[in-house]
Amino acid sequence: MLQVGFDIRPALFDYAGIGRYVRELSTALTKLEEPHAPFLEMFAPSWRGGRQIPPGLNPQRHRMNLGWLPGRVMDKIAQLPGMDAGRFPAKVDVFHWTDYTYPTVRSAAKVMTLHDAAFVADPKFHGWDTSILLDRVRRALQASDRIIVVSEPGRYDAELLGAPSEKVEVVPHGVSPYFRPPEQPLSDQGFLLTVGTLEPRKNYLRMLLALEQAWEKDLAPDWVIVGRPGWDYDKFLKRMESSPFRQRIRWVQSVTDTELLRYYQGAMALLFPSLHEGFGLVVLEAMACGTPAIVGDNTAPAWVAGPSGMRVDPNVVDSIAEGIERMVGEEPWRKQAAAVALKRACSFTWAKAAEQTVEVYQAAVAARREGNAVAS
Repeated sequence: MLQVGFDIRPALFDYAGIGRYVRELSTALTKLEEPHAPFLEMFAPSWRGGRQIPPGLNPQRHRMNLGWLPGRVMDKIAQLPGMDAGRFPAKVDVFHWTDYTYPTVRSAAKVMTLHDAAFVADPKFHGWDTSILLDRVRRALQASDRIIVVSEPGRYDAELLGAPSEKVEVVPHGVSPYFRPPEQPLSDQGFLLTVGTLEPRKNYLRMLLALEQAWEKDLAPDWVIVGRPGWDYDKFLKRMESSPFRQRIRWVQSVTDTELLRYYQGAMALLFPSLHEGFGLVVLEAMACGTPAIVGDNTAPAWVAGPSGMRVDPNVVDSIAEGIERMVGEEPWRKQAAAVALKRACSFTWAKAAEQTVEVYQAAVAARREGNAVAS
């Protein structure tokens, strides 16, 4: 059985998109059937006490290696001979870097997930020090035996950072069956929904300006925002608070999964003209609920939505406004798009993602073995 070191830490702290990816993928990996089921040695040392262990993990297929040392201390330990993260706290065949932190690994094959390269497209798109992040990611790309990107547009992100094309594999996210259409049809007097952290790449200010255009002509419903504060959002907040349509905007900073499901199900459409995403999981979750999406053209969310997406130029307020007005005003198209979205969502499953991820693990182990043979 393949022994996999799996960095579970983002799931323990419930980080937004990456946390959900790590939680869902790890659960699906432990539920795979023989002969391809791996055993996950969860890399989980933490100084800050993250303990939100995913409840669906198969107890027979994983071990949680919790600890109390801070990451920097663990990395110092990993510099010692025989003490890298591929051996300590457990010896593994392959180690999966799931986030933008990379424990030192020398003794095992290495797989990394590159979620996106938004920080290269625009330094404001991430709240971290871009130069440090860029250096860290590039070093991990060069050290990896295989690189997972989560959408076809993600290949470009990997190439932009210098990743060899032969190392890159596309493994799309899945969507939990928890996200589903309502059991009873809801009134078509819904709202437009946006889900995502308040940060520059989500494009909130242009969305607001576009909605104000539509509201002036009474061609859009109310807007619900579900997302916690991120960074560089002050300009948007000031504009929102001073907007003559302020009463038509509801900002919800934190929701449970039950509440999020209700928002997806009750929305007329998802408004998501983000400037840059690695995948766009909220688009897929909305699609699984039978809710079509307005997405930025030539972006990963547009790839996810496929023919069900209303595509707009995310850099042009008038284009976003036109997309909103068409989505709201063309009811036959919207209903057809909802049906296409629901059918397309069924092709994205975490079980499939887990199977494809195991294939990447096996390829990484084979590549490392071949590299060692050549070196010797």
